[in-house]
This record gives sequence, structure tokens and C-alpha cells, in this order.
Amino acid sequence: IGNSILWYGNELARRLRSLSRYSIRNSAHRFSKQKLKTMNSNMNRRSFLSQSATCGAHVLTLACFAPNLLKNAFAAQDTDKVVVEEKWGRLEKVHEGVWALVSTPFETRDFTTVCNGGIIKGDKGVVVVESFNQKQGAVWMAEQAKRLAGSYPTDIVSTHYHGDHTGGHLGFYQDDRNPRLWLTESTKTAAEKSFKARKMEDNDFKNVVDIDSKEGATIDLGNRSVKLIPRSGHTASDVTIELVEPKVVWCGDLFFNRMFPNYTDAIPSQLNTYVDSIIEAKDVTYIPGHGPLADLEALKKYKMFLSHIEEKVTAAFKAGKSIKEETKDFKMIDSLSEWMVWSPNNATKAYEAWYRELENAKQQN
Repeated sequence: IGNSILWYGNELARRLRSLSRYSIRNSAHRFSKQKLKTMNSNMNRRSFLSQSATCGAHVLTLACFAPNLLKNAFAAQDTDKVVVEEKWGRLEKVHEGVWALVSTPFETRDFTTVCNGGIIKGDKGVVVVESFNQKQGAVWMAEQAKRLAGSYPTDIVSTHYHGDHTGGHLGFYQDDRNPRLWLTESTKTAAEKSFKARKMEDNDFKNVVDIDSKEGATIDLGNRSVKLIPRSGHTASDVTIELVEPKVVWCGDLFFNRMFPNYTDAIPSQLNTYVDSIIEAKDVTYIPGHGPLADLEALKKYKMFLSHIEEKVTAAFKAGKSIKEETKDFKMIDSLSEWMVWSPNNATKAYEAWYRELENAKQQN
């Protein structure tokens, strides 16, 4: 993770210093030198990178290449459902007693939350999905739970270990509150290792409840149950949070809606498999780890993209082509060129992840 963060930081700094204009493939957008200077002066990159892991840096890099496209992609589809909006994101009502947070850090360079999340109200408690990037994000989300659901959160769930999903957890423990924090053992271990590496002192997890890595877990809220289902692909520690009625799925970073996914810690074949596993027949609201709320059509577009990448990489690997050779002229699928935001480096990261997995499989055989 540390190397990935350094790469993103160094790459971003290099582009900010050297680019006067960058042409975005598949779009007419131009990123002017003046905009680069303005962004460089407005955001605290070092602060962000020290508190966030790979996913937040990934989104920030996309914002450097295509800020207007990203802003349009993240726009609320139904503004009547927005119940509160801050400079770092907005809360949208999904169903009665269910709200989703869509984080928008690229617009104001505010990294309070960075990832998406949510609030689930029940008769016996209130669940908040994700612990967010900074402590202030968790404090704010706890206050929103109190305002909307009538209670501070009784349970917190993080979908995986990356810092933008776990770094702010202590914000939920203000004023002697002590919610249960649901984590898989692998998420807990990897997050604590990351905290230590980033010198985030006094950031130990509290009141942890283990999510069984095979069986998962269920949070009983009385009138509804919240299923915590272990999965894998974006990392080895992914969890989806699912409601049966109404049908709502928090996908974590298995799903980047309208954005090229982050392959830095990915297990690509498992990513494809587990994205398949969350595709339902109909009437499901999908809340991605990053990006706007999604329906079945959006998830299917994303899966089409994942399959396209798998086909191209597998063919290149079998043909013995180098990653550099194969990605230098990478182009997005025509049908997704105006839908998915991406930067040239994204393809390199995807190929690297796939090549690692394919090479390991080849050696084992």
C-alpha cells in the first residue's frame, strides 16, 4: 500500500509540475495549466496521502485527468432524494430508513469521507456502513444517523481495510459512545498494519466483532436484518453489506461506478467472480465504493468492462506481450468511452494485477 501511495503521489506531483495541457483520450476535455496550478494550491496532497490508502489516491488521480467528466459522473440522479449535502459528499434517501452517502472529494479537494457509505435504521439499532477517511467524517456521519434515524450508530461495518474506509473509525466513539465495529480478521490485521506504517498513532480499533471469513454475519435490527457477506477481488478482505427488503447492496470497492477500478491490491479473477455474484435479477439499489448510486444496468456495464479487460489481458499474456507494449495505446471500449472515467495508468495497473495472477497460476501448473 505504501509503495502505491508513493507512486500516486509522485505521479501526481510530476504531472502537476510538468503538464501544461493533457489530452484526455475519448473526451474533448482539456486540463489547462491554470487549472493545474489552482488544484495544486487548493489541496493538501501530503495530508491526504498520509491518511488515505490506495483507493482515495486512485480517485484523486482520476480527478487530475478528467475533473469535468468525473463531476458529471458523480452528479445526483434524483436531487429530490438528497437530504443533506456538504462539500465532501451528499446523503441520499434510498428507501424508508435507508440512506446512502456519495462522497465527492474531487470537487473541493475535501477528503473528510472519500468513500461512499450509508445509514440503516432499525427498531433495535442503527448501522453505519464504512468508517471513512478521517475522524471528522465518522463524527459527521454519526450526527447524521442521530438526526435521520433518531439514534447514534450502534454498529459500524467496514467493507475492507483501505484507509479511506477505515481511517476515521475513532470518530464514532465520541462522548463515551461504544458501537460495535464489525470487521473480518484480515481487514483488522491489514488495517492495523497500514495505520502503523502511516504512523497513525492511537488509532486502535475498539469493540470489534469478528465477521466469519466463510459464514459471514448478520446484524439483527429487529424489523430488518443486515447481512455481512465475505467476498474477495478488490482486496482479500472484501465484505458486502446487504438488505433483503428493500434490496440494497453496499458493494465496497468491488464496484467503482462509472470509473476504472483500482487494481493495486486486486485479485482480478476473483473480482470478476464476485461482481457476478452480486448481480441480482431486478429492483436492487447498488451503492458502489466510489461513484454515484447504481442500478442493475450500471453494474452490468461495469461487469462488461471487467470481462473485456480479462479477455485482452489473457490474450496478451498467452502471446508473450509485455505490459508496456500492450498498454501504450490502450483504448476504452467504444460503448463505455463516455460512461467510464479513466486515466492511461489505470490500464497498466490492471495488466500488472492480471499478469501477477496469470504468472502465479502458470508456475503452480
